[in-house]
Amino acid sequence: MSSLITDESSFTQPQDGSDGVELPIPQPPTHFLTGNLFDIDAAEFAESIYKLVKIYGPIFKLELPSRRLIIVSGYELFKDACDESRFEKTTLGNVSEVRNVLGDGLFTARSDEKNWFVAHRTLMPSFGPLGIRKMFPQMMDIASQLILKWDRMGPEHEISYRMAFDTIGLCAFNYRFNSFYAENVHPYAAQMARTLLESGIRGSLPKLFNHMRIWSSKHYWEDIAAMHKLCDEIVADRRMHPRPDVNDLLNVMLNTADPVTGEKLSDENIRFQMATFLVAGHETTSGTLSFLFYNLLKHPETLHKAQKEVDQVLGDNPLEFARLSQLKYIEACIRETLRTRGPIGSFSKHAKKTTLLGGKYKIHPGDQVLCSLQGLHHDYKLWGDDADLFKPERLLGERWDQLPPNSWKPFGDGIRACIGRGFAEQEMLAVVALILQTFQPQMADPSYDLKIKSTLTVKPDGFRLKVRRRPGKVPVIGLPGQLGSTSSKVHRSLASQTAPSTTSTGQSVLILYGSNAGTCKAFAEEIQSNASDYGLQPEIRALDDATEHVPCDCPIVIISPSYEGKPADNARKFVTWLEAHSKDKLKMHGVKYTVFGVGNSEWSSTFHRIPKLIDGSMRQMGAQTFYRTGLADVNLDLIGTWEDWLEGLWKALRSSNGITGDIETSELEVSFEKSSLTSALGGEEMNSGTVESTRQISGAEVSPIKRHMQIKLPQGMTYATGDYLVVLPYNGVATVNRVLSRFQLHSDDAIKISGTNKAFLKSQSQQSVFSLLATSVELGTPASQRQIAALVEHCQDEKTKKEVQQLCADSTYPSQVLERRYSLLDLLEDFPDCKLPFPAYLDMLQPLAPRQYSISSSPLVSFGNPNNMQNDAIASITYDIHSGPALSGNNRNFRGVASNYLAGLSEGNKVHCHVRSTNRAFHLPADPSTPIVMIAAGSGIAPMRGFIQERAAIASARGDDGASTHLGTAILYFGCRDYELDFVYADELKAWQEQGVVNVRPAFSRRAPPGEATRYVPDRIYEDKQELENLFFSGAKIFVCGSASKLAKSTATVCKKIWLEANPGSEEKEADEWLETVRETRYVSDVFG
Repeated sequence: MSSLITDESSFTQPQDGSDGVELPIPQPPTHFLTGNLFDIDAAEFAESIYKLVKIYGPIFKLELPSRRLIIVSGYELFKDACDESRFEKTTLGNVSEVRNVLGDGLFTARSDEKNWFVAHRTLMPSFGPLGIRKMFPQMMDIASQLILKWDRMGPEHEISYRMAFDTIGLCAFNYRFNSFYAENVHPYAAQMARTLLESGIRGSLPKLFNHMRIWSSKHYWEDIAAMHKLCDEIVADRRMHPRPDVNDLLNVMLNTADPVTGEKLSDENIRFQMATFLVAGHETTSGTLSFLFYNLLKHPETLHKAQKEVDQVLGDNPLEFARLSQLKYIEACIRETLRTRGPIGSFSKHAKKTTLLGGKYKIHPGDQVLCSLQGLHHDYKLWGDDADLFKPERLLGERWDQLPPNSWKPFGDGIRACIGRGFAEQEMLAVVALILQTFQPQMADPSYDLKIKSTLTVKPDGFRLKVRRRPGKVPVIGLPGQLGSTSSKVHRSLASQTAPSTTSTGQSVLILYGSNAGTCKAFAEEIQSNASDYGLQPEIRALDDATEHVPCDCPIVIISPSYEGKPADNARKFVTWLEAHSKDKLKMHGVKYTVFGVGNSEWSSTFHRIPKLIDGSMRQMGAQTFYRTGLADVNLDLIGTWEDWLEGLWKALRSSNGITGDIETSELEVSFEKSSLTSALGGEEMNSGTVESTRQISGAEVSPIKRHMQIKLPQGMTYATGDYLVVLPYNGVATVNRVLSRFQLHSDDAIKISGTNKAFLKSQSQQSVFSLLATSVELGTPASQRQIAALVEHCQDEKTKKEVQQLCADSTYPSQVLERRYSLLDLLEDFPDCKLPFPAYLDMLQPLAPRQYSISSSPLVSFGNPNNMQNDAIASITYDIHSGPALSGNNRNFRGVASNYLAGLSEGNKVHCHVRSTNRAFHLPADPSTPIVMIAAGSGIAPMRGFIQERAAIASARGDDGASTHLGTAILYFGCRDYELDFVYADELKAWQEQGVVNVRPAFSRRAPPGEATRYVPDRIYEDKQELENLFFSGAKIFVCGSASKLAKSTATVCKKIWLEANPGSEEKEADEWLETVRETRYVSDVFG
């Protein structure tokens, strides 16, 4: 690196008044020859850098084969790097490769290149307020095409953005790419995407590696040549056919002389400027809009606020330029999107002379100073502990005006900041307003969590929208020309928008559901499957589809769960819309509905909160129920409660629709064939993780066996500490064989299913009966009363009938079936006289549900690991193995489906899995110095281990050089039974305690170390009440993970007791109210049944 460092005689002192005491810059461990090369994923550069920021803090360095990279992220250091008297833009790294495409255009020109100054002075007036205002008609032209195309494609079409590319083409050089009239993207856009991705890879690799990538280089230069050719053709055509009447940038570049030198831009430089406008403008705008709608839909309360502002400002009127300035909240949403996750991850500078950054860190002119925008925009010291949250209000009105200098920098810095900022902001504001005025947007995949795709910029990977026209909005509402002003405005309901069924002429019924785990969706599909038998024509939709679209021309059946008091992913928008309009007493006048809710009584404070909220809000808004609300508890007879409610629902639906005809019956049909010699095995590899290691960490002497498993996640899948890993298990071979034996089936018999709409039973391809039973249905859930009653009809012997009938009686069912977890399969084995046909049995089964496990690791540990050069995310889970004599008796063994499936996996095996975000508050505080108290028992240690591991990684990386923030106090209360037999992770916890990362305080309930009394976690918490009280009032955050009925309840009780003692004269009710006020912020729990 010495060749890149200039003579230190040209040294400048910092301008901040510091004493200039130099400190070492933290750095990850280096490797022979490659330095820190493999700490960065060339294809995911921005994400790699931010992961390192989270580990190493506000400044660190990377030694790369071609340069030294110094990453700056904390506000104080970032602000100093924006001092233009000492630092200026550099084109090292990825930008140097992008010069192959953009040459000495405005973005990639070096700061000392003459063409940059000429082009900047020439073009600056066109990008001023008056210049971009003149471009508004062209922007509306392209935006109108986007709105009309989206409407034409319909509400089920998945869409992405092509608008910015066409807008720049029209405004910059009057060229129409006509993306809205083509099935595929324009060749230029495809070439641009490929060259940007390749430039990013080339910029992160040593030159030797790039020389070896012959095939990639060939295509790279071919794409660049094709892009340049189109630009040159447009310039040549304009020179041959001048258009003095056209107000575009091409005329400016061809005909305007630089006011200082009198020179005009060369045709080559014009080519580079054209490519720059298309690359920079398209990539940043499309990426920002994708991030924006992701944020709005993940936080639907902000979407409703934005839509309300559009309705107030525009109504049904066309969008005019003068109205843009009134869209303050949407503007704040765009700003906040650019802060939380914009398309640009960083910009680069270098020191003009050797200097001390922040008065502490020596920077040489040859160093590339990478200013991390994610680091700056998520600096908790600047933005607060909620820096990671999307909150547009923080950049609205006075709060925007009062931002410190250099705190919001998505468009770059100083004289080299983005010249097209005003253009982009105007374009985005206009198109967002038109979309929200016309459509109700929603995610194509409601469970989508953000994944990042990197080229030169970053954008959400795989994010797709669907849009449904809002009630009363004609296709051209708000577009130029007031085309919609004389058109009729018809509110088409969900039911009326659907084409009539060709197989049913019954009365319509709309089924709306919310579902994450699949249970409520399965219930909805059951109604859909059987509705035609009752003379009804069903339509099934996710609840979010009904936002602003609740019909009054047919009855509505709503099925909703409540996940710790929160709606399902595909119901969030609908629920927040209800909350926002619940006081509008006529909003749902004429709507007829009923609700069936599913909840978990272990979460007593939020039990059935969402279905009750939906029911109450709809009543307040003028809707009327046509049938009673049903509420089921997953800890009791879920299926029985559902079946009882469903029986009454059919009667109510027929009555409300005036249907008096006979009820038709249809049955699920199954046929078997000999299997083919070959079959498809496994599944989609990209949806499968790989078991890296698995080990037992405790025996079965005093508690269930516990195991630890590390899984390399599918490529591109990431997680945050505290998240869940959702695993789709298989039923055990022994259980499946029991079913095959009972029905006299062979494992490789091929099965075909018809006569059902249940998605989990339908298959596009032939499958074996073994595969179906192993992968699609639950085999061990307790039988419901109605299922048992159905068995009676198939019993051949009167004595058997009476015995089976007795099991479904109200007096015996809870104790003899539910408590014993007596399944259909158990019953069929115990009563062989019952000749239930296999199709009837299959139709009674529920879909195999994925199981959810708290991740017990931190992603920071696997990142940068020399044994993980691909930087794949590696997650560990900690789980109990559930096995033992079955409660149903008859010498059967109970084996938990998921735990035994996982225990049977070995290193290298694939496992179907995905990451699910936890409660957003169940994450470590952004400020590592914030004290935390962790409370866990048994396998509830999982997320706490992840938290501690992350703190250990940060402490190890940052060291004690005075540059990093010190870790705050962390206490772990861990409940175990025996100090030798089930104190899991004891050695790790001891090592972390010795490092000062955590203070471990175990509580052993059965056998404690010599000299120590046995006790439970709440007992030990109470012993430390004064210390914990002081910690809490100094800002500590409490995390709880364990059994809802045991640890969570007892911990809440002891915390309230401590609070009452600290607040003499207060009552139990006030303690309850206090606990509720701190839930989700300072006291957060992740509990299970």
